[in-house]
Amino acid sequence: MAFFLRQYRFAWFAIGLALCGASGAAGGGTTGARPDLVAGRWTEVPQSRLAAVAVSPSRGGSIRGITAWSGGAYDTDHHRMLIWGGGHSNYSGNEVYAFDVARGKWELLSHPSEPDSERTSLYPDGQPRSRHTYNYIEYVPTLGKLLSFGGSGPFPRGGGEFTRDISEFDASRGTWITGVRAAVPPLARGKGGMIGAHARWDSKTRTILFLPTTKGSIMQYDPGKDAWKVGAQTSHVRAHGTAAIDPVRRELVLIGASRDTPPQFKRWNIDKLGAEEDLTLLSTGDKAMETAYGPGFDYHSPSGCLVAWSGGPDIYLLNLSTLAWKRVSPDSASPAPAAESNKTGTYGRFRYDEGLDVFVLINGVEENVFLYRPRIEPGFCRPH
Repeated sequence: MAFFLRQYRFAWFAIGLALCGASGAAGGGTTGARPDLVAGRWTEVPQSRLAAVAVSPSRGGSIRGITAWSGGAYDTDHHRMLIWGGGHSNYSGNEVYAFDVARGKWELLSHPSEPDSERTSLYPDGQPRSRHTYNYIEYVPTLGKLLSFGGSGPFPRGGGEFTRDISEFDASRGTWITGVRAAVPPLARGKGGMIGAHARWDSKTRTILFLPTTKGSIMQYDPGKDAWKVGAQTSHVRAHGTAAIDPVRRELVLIGASRDTPPQFKRWNIDKLGAEEDLTLLSTGDKAMETAYGPGFDYHSPSGCLVAWSGGPDIYLLNLSTLAWKRVSPDSASPAPAAESNKTGTYGRFRYDEGLDVFVLINGVEENVFLYRPRIEPGFCRPH
């Protein structure tokens, strides 16, 4: 059983956040959608600031730095958002937090290590060094673990890529193991890097799709076989975008870019590990997310849309068949997240929970958690 150093129970009764068919058992999950959530509105979870329940490492920055150029992963088995990050001069802590959507509470799943000033992949206690996690951490359901695919921007001096080892976190023990799995391969066909790299779970093949930045090839990691497959084509991927998988169309899609740079919108056939296709000149509609800095981006299975967020009340729908973007505003009575997204990016801290039919957003540790159930015009995004 996972141990919790601290946990905070929230007064959900005020907004009727009861859950149908909830179960906390491992693998049992939650079978019902959230009947309390109104489609087309944001729901702000009261008293849900991560900062209010956080522990502090002995030295090395404030908990505010845990989101610095760092994302999150979604534990689909237990309906919770996993937060792990920091690094560079922002934060030394390597503890893992989880926001349980069904029960409405934060959980601390591991202790922070005592930091040092080296540039090794591990702290002296053998646990992984705090780092900027961008988009390269992901929950792997077949293992029931959170995996970090390499690392960049380590505490305390940063400096870009510093490891390609895979670290895996076992929440039941509250510990990490590093280096027992095949590391992210060197890129013979390019100079692909870890700064802003992407790792996303493909539920059909039960593999991870990995996309390095700069010049590198799309890759596929099979956790069951502990084996990598590297695509034959070289891609050019700029940092500070976010990738998501459309499991029906079988495509990995990337949007977003660094500030004051050209838009970025690309896709790859994930069954063939093929060449990139640049879509920036082909897309239509409100294309703001193609230049957004580290936007939130995930697939919405009921509608077939890809959904993006980057500050404020509006979300952006992407029809991948027509390459049309649509900006959608919530009901006027809806509360809304901060007008600006986290200045260092959202990345994987905006995720869709299919079992609960809700998007979960962790924008910053001093802000409440927000939930969103889209109201999407029938047929807007379904494949033809």
